Amino acid sequence: MKMAKILMMYSIGEDARRITFNRKLFSYNIQSHAGKYKYQSKGILTQYEKPLRSVVIFDKEKLLDTKKLCKKFNVEAKFYEITEIS
Repeated sequence: MKMAKILMMYSIGEDARRITFNRKLFSYNIQSHAGKYKYQSKGILTQYEKPLRSVVIFDKEKLLDTKKLCKKFNVEAKFYEITEIS
């Protein structure tokens, strides 16, 4: 049996809050000095699908951390549990 997934639809608003939220939620490549120094930041979600803008599908085990982050940044989000039909 496959693990259940969560579908999250969210709306953030202003750009500065969206960028900060996305950097905490997803892993990002960070560069400085014209690409001389590179490293990847660790976000809450390491494995996810992004089928549309403002829609993310991720493993159910990350739900609690994701909800906490949404509450911290005052992000309007709706969560749905989804399962694969075979």
